[in-house]
Amino acid sequence: MRRVLVLVSLCVFALTSRPLWAWNDLGHMTVARIAYERLTDGERAAVVAILGHHPHLSEILLKDRPANASEAEWIFVRAATWPDHVRPPRGATREPVNSHSIYRFHHATWHYANFEYRAGQQETRLPDHPLPHHPLPSHPADRTDIIDQLDHSYLIVRGTEQEQSEPEVELSPAEIRAVRICWLIHLIGDIHQPLHVATLVDDRIPLLQHGDEGGNKLAIRINHTSAPRNLHAFWDDLLGTHAHFNKVVELAEMFSRDPRLASARLPEFASHRQAWEFAEESYQAAKEIVYQNGHLHFALSSRVESHELAASDVPVLSQQALDQAHALAVRRITLAGYRLADRLKYIVSRDGNRGSQPGIVGPPQNASPTRRFVR
Repeated sequence: MRRVLVLVSLCVFALTSRPLWAWNDLGHMTVARIAYERLTDGERAAVVAILGHHPHLSEILLKDRPANASEAEWIFVRAATWPDHVRPPRGATREPVNSHSIYRFHHATWHYANFEYRAGQQETRLPDHPLPHHPLPSHPADRTDIIDQLDHSYLIVRGTEQEQSEPEVELSPAEIRAVRICWLIHLIGDIHQPLHVATLVDDRIPLLQHGDEGGNKLAIRINHTSAPRNLHAFWDDLLGTHAHFNKVVELAEMFSRDPRLASARLPEFASHRQAWEFAEESYQAAKEIVYQNGHLHFALSSRVESHELAASDVPVLSQQALDQAHALAVRRITLAGYRLADRLKYIVSRDGNRGSQPGIVGPPQNASPTRRFVR
């Protein structure tokens, strides 16, 4: 019944109802809450102490705190959403954004990597390089992607790499650490969303010759009476759309206490420790579940938005596809929470002994030479 309610809640949102982000606030906060529950009281306090130096502590991290959430709980889960809340409004001009106290911290390219997937492709390993950003960002730090920035954020918080991005370099060391731990928490969630690492390329469809932008150019419906949905937004909203604190706590407890989702029952949790391995999992999931091994029926979002195509002509996902999507979203969000907890535990355990071990270690045998390995 719960799955049905989640899917029904998706029906009321039209194709262009809101900005197309990553997991929505509910998804990101659930990841953070799962991690929070796996930390000790001391570890939680240490993470919140880092976040206490955030330049937007009052404006964003403490904003709208519900009465039943402690400051520590709310700061922790809100940190997961901060990179989405610094996004400027659509249509904002560059100069006001660059000088704005909040929006200037937005880095669009850090949230994703467009690894090319073609319908019918058998290969499930992550390609060596994602498609380049277009247009190419002016600042070198924004020419990177989610894998680079997830690793970089982790190592900056650990104190084994230096901040080089703007405007972060203008902050104090404590503020930099607080900002980067928000990126770490957020990007752990993003990299587990399959459409944040894959883009469907199809030379036969001009608009898809350079990729579908993680499903943002595709439209589907979830039943015969629902409005068309952007494919990326559909995946973002799979847990629901209302990020109430009680709902966050409920979902986190439900997932982390489900014996089928215990870490010992998730073999990839033990075998994969690197950001690029998380991305490779998502890439394979995009191929098999999102794009249905090249058999996904879709419409182009542009044709729906221009009314060239009637809403009733947009393909409907099968019940099997809906069930697979929801099951995968739950698994990926739970995995993200477990992996986030492990990284946070390692960070705070080393705070009094930083620098005693290297931040980057050599790749194991048979690993791709293009990937770096962090510990």
